[in-house]
Amino acid sequence: MSLLYISERGKRLLDVLLAQTDYITMNNLAKTLDVSRRTVYYDISKINIWLEQAGMPALEIIREKGLFIPHKNREKIQSYLETNNEKTVYIFSPEERERGIICYIIYSDEPVYLEQICECFDVSRNTVFKDLKMVSERLQQYELELNYQAKTGYRIEKDPVRIRALFRLYFDEMFPLFQNGTLKFFFPDKVEPYYKKLKKIEEELEVGYVEGTLFAMAAMIPLLYRHRKTVIFPGLKISQMQETREYKLVAKYFSDLVLEEQCYLALHLCGSRVNTVPPHFFANPSRQYIRDLVKEMIAEFEKTACVIFEDREELEKGLFVHLGTSLYRYQYGIQIGNMLGNDVIKEYPDLFSITRAVVRKLEENIGIPIPDSEVAYLALHFGSALKISEKDNQRLRILIVCVNGMSTGNMIKREVQKLLPFAEIVDVRAVVDLLNVQDICELIITTVKINNVVPSIVVHPILTELDRKNILNHKLIAPKEIEIRRDQIFQVIKKYVSPENYVNLKDDLTAYLQGGMQEFALEDKLELNLCKLLDSYRIKIFTEKCNWQQSIRLAGECLVKCGSIEQRYLDNIIMQLQYYGPYMFLTDSVLLAHAKPEDGVNTLDVAISIFKEPVLFSGERKAKVIIVLAAEDQEKHLTILQDILEIVSDEKILESIIESNTEMEVFGTIKQNLNSEGRA
Repeated sequence: MSLLYISERGKRLLDVLLAQTDYITMNNLAKTLDVSRRTVYYDISKINIWLEQAGMPALEIIREKGLFIPHKNREKIQSYLETNNEKTVYIFSPEERERGIICYIIYSDEPVYLEQICECFDVSRNTVFKDLKMVSERLQQYELELNYQAKTGYRIEKDPVRIRALFRLYFDEMFPLFQNGTLKFFFPDKVEPYYKKLKKIEEELEVGYVEGTLFAMAAMIPLLYRHRKTVIFPGLKISQMQETREYKLVAKYFSDLVLEEQCYLALHLCGSRVNTVPPHFFANPSRQYIRDLVKEMIAEFEKTACVIFEDREELEKGLFVHLGTSLYRYQYGIQIGNMLGNDVIKEYPDLFSITRAVVRKLEENIGIPIPDSEVAYLALHFGSALKISEKDNQRLRILIVCVNGMSTGNMIKREVQKLLPFAEIVDVRAVVDLLNVQDICELIITTVKINNVVPSIVVHPILTELDRKNILNHKLIAPKEIEIRRDQIFQVIKKYVSPENYVNLKDDLTAYLQGGMQEFALEDKLELNLCKLLDSYRIKIFTEKCNWQQSIRLAGECLVKCGSIEQRYLDNIIMQLQYYGPYMFLTDSVLLAHAKPEDGVNTLDVAISIFKEPVLFSGERKAKVIIVLAAEDQEKHLTILQDILEIVSDEKILESIIESNTEMEVFGTIKQNLNSEGRA
């Protein structure tokens, strides 16, 4: 994007500051401008971006004083304000043009011609021709067609439900460009009346929709009023939808919409993500079915991932709210954007893989396939709920700021806690809730660029390695991280050093870590996979018949001998199976035996046993393979689990393992198949 410009309101704010001979408080500034304190903070953030682009220092808010522009900066700001405040042209990326053209054609009630597209995106005819070719190919993926006729211009045709779903998807992905009027075919003020009505519905429902949701719906409403063809949802029971509070409120505020379109809008309200819900949402007896699904999912995740969620109630609430809305989307194919899906799959393949395995049970229960984009959101819920150990140590206070909902913010919180064990994460907030945060934190980690008196680090919604390095290198963090790493190393080696050299040793360690701290700190991120952990010693083949208690002890015997677990760990597994039944089966023939880390785990380890005589458990379940997993915490073993799930879920691979005659043959089969996936 080219240079930003200052709004009229921002210009007035600067004029007020330039006229001051001393500091002015935020309250007085808000009164002078006749706006709220929040608006003042927002305008200051925009002004600071503008100043940054001009190479000038940002405005700083001094606690208990307010704002003041130093005399040395005044003349430069005044001059720049007078000469460089013209609106400039936004330069669209090819992807933005493709999505924008699709939205333009769908949204327009008039013919859309080549020249109009050129003007809208400020590009040449040749560029638009190339874009339209990409648009056509993209539409084919959604079983839609781009048609052109001399009299009617460009049109997108076929299934109207898919057309609207695509509009909603791309609108969500390009929300800021729609909101600020960058797209010339879209005028935010024209949807304002619809937005106000939707806000009233939100208030009466006592919910808080995720930021941008209502604006996206408001933008879609003109499409509903056109209704050239009645929208039909296969399987939708109109009478059932009419019983929902969402429909009744839509009928109240949008009485001029036809019945089918009222149902369509109500479906979107039912299916849109929310950040807050009223207390009665959880107590509603009609949602008991969802509550049972949530409990089953959590139990299945704990079983599959070999973890125990300590704050189970909070996780249940989060998933309950998510499923309470998302089931509508699953059932009726309502499309809303999830730009995080690919990032979750890439950055947390183990967590995603386990969640995908858990979701298969959900799919069986509801009879509806769930796309990977939605699985990614569920993975964020589970990931943010995993227990993270914290250490008290004069901790740096950090605020997490995110625009994509609490699950995303909590996932970032989880990662930051792992990366910075000395830090205190004080809260997870939305961008709009950044007033007076200097009172609660010394550093902000945010997914969007902000301007605040508190220093900030901009990261991706899913932390990359570069994000982690940038965090570790920050001036507020690096000294603390070095100090902690130095003290950890010092405790290990001080017994080999005479006391008179302690000071020199600490100084040398500090100097060393200042040069190589990043790599040292990130070393913990290197995770084992199954092939690196497994060897022929940890693989056993048994030909004798035995009962299930004996099979557990035999399967874990090698881990006891090498010291990875204590005997009581196997005793606890047996006790759990006696009390709860054979809930540890991953497949019809594979049992994943595990207990809690505190039940006798010394280090992360795994053992695989093949029983030529299937082992009979209660409920007539028979195990041919028993895997004993020793997990020392809630997370380090997830990559191992991902590999295990890949192996046992493939019937051909599993059959090859079961039919193997030697331990080396089993190991070779596992290694070969994991290598083919690029995991070993």
